[in-house]
Amino acid sequence: MKLKTSLLCMGAGALFSLSIPMNAEAHAVLTGGTDLKGYDATIITDAQGTTILSTKKGTYELQSNSTIYSSKDIKITLNNSQPITINGIQAAKDLEFRGAGELDVTTTSDVAINVGNHLKAFKYSGNGKVVGTANGTGVKVHNEIQMKDGTVEGYGNNFGVYSDNDIKPYYGAVLKGTSENGIGIYAYRDIYAWKGATVVGKGKISGARSIIAHIQAEDAGSSITGISTNINSHLSALHADKQMLRAYSGAAVNEVYENSGLVITDNPFVINQAYKTVGRNMSNIENYVWSSNPKAVAIENGGLVVNTSFKDGQITAVRQNAALKKGNEVTQLKKDGRHTVTFSGASTELFTTLLVKHWVDLEDDLGYRLYTEEEIQVEVGDLVNVNMLQFDFTEEEMELDSSDSQDFVAVKSKEPKVINFYYTGEL
Repeated sequence: MKLKTSLLCMGAGALFSLSIPMNAEAHAVLTGGTDLKGYDATIITDAQGTTILSTKKGTYELQSNSTIYSSKDIKITLNNSQPITINGIQAAKDLEFRGAGELDVTTTSDVAINVGNHLKAFKYSGNGKVVGTANGTGVKVHNEIQMKDGTVEGYGNNFGVYSDNDIKPYYGAVLKGTSENGIGIYAYRDIYAWKGATVVGKGKISGARSIIAHIQAEDAGSSITGISTNINSHLSALHADKQMLRAYSGAAVNEVYENSGLVITDNPFVINQAYKTVGRNMSNIENYVWSSNPKAVAIENGGLVVNTSFKDGQITAVRQNAALKKGNEVTQLKKDGRHTVTFSGASTELFTTLLVKHWVDLEDDLGYRLYTEEEIQVEVGDLVNVNMLQFDFTEEEMELDSSDSQDFVAVKSKEPKVINFYYTGEL
């Protein structure tokens, strides 16, 4: 409420009144003890930089310890010009967001944004951003998540984003869920991305998981990406329990195994058999096009091999049509749908053989004769110090006469590289 105080002023013989506006009271800080009861709420940033939430029943200040609670369906319009951080949102029924502002909900409690029914984030208008960060689950929704624009992000130790029903983003919507130790995005039913929407889940157990239905991206520009930080998890980066992973009409489903620790040796590596996480959505590696950075991978004898230029880097497998070279595939692709599997932090352990021969001349006119030989395995790319390969004649009177090799970098070879040492003296 504003009051006006009037002053009588004299000037040039004239008498006039000057009105000065004054703030008579500050708004109460909104807490979880206040039920907004479903009245439409608008959040703004006032001229003093304070964030204000208003309904037709009241006006409140939002601070970092504020909680928005409504026992009925509620619509919140984010018209704030500056990002605002609060402590929680508890919506007993539907929660709808509109507007273009940014709202961060950060709490040390189990759930940051808890929705009793549907979450309708920028479904009807607006392209704002809502972020929930909590100890357990960032964003928890007991029915559907519906989006047509804007961004929703959830961060939690167990789940980033959790839905007891479907997840349905369309068009420009972006949904992200991250869990340090759990599942990035969890849905009991479908996880969709339609008409250009983006879904990204990241977690130690799985990037994204559907219990009874699809993980499905459809229409050009749509993508669902699951990032796993543990390739040895019991769940895949994108894990549909009913094995319904799909990409249709130019959309993409992407699996990323981050810091995979993938090690490729000399033997052809059948990666989908070595890791159950990979094999769940990839039946045969020959149905995929493999590439790497640096460029070094190929398929030989049914397995993955790399040439000696690859030491550490990223390996990617892509399949983009329904035609298969071998067998069947679980992941369903139609009309240029694409399935990509990426392994970062890949490395090699490639070895080559050195055959080291030691020849001795005992000065008996018989010349050099072979004293001993040994095979040594060295890793490709390592610098071989030839002098370190000399035979130890400490207890004999033998001296190195010569060697036919100098220090070199080990390269892969089908035949052992022979190194000869020649010694003279007495045994």
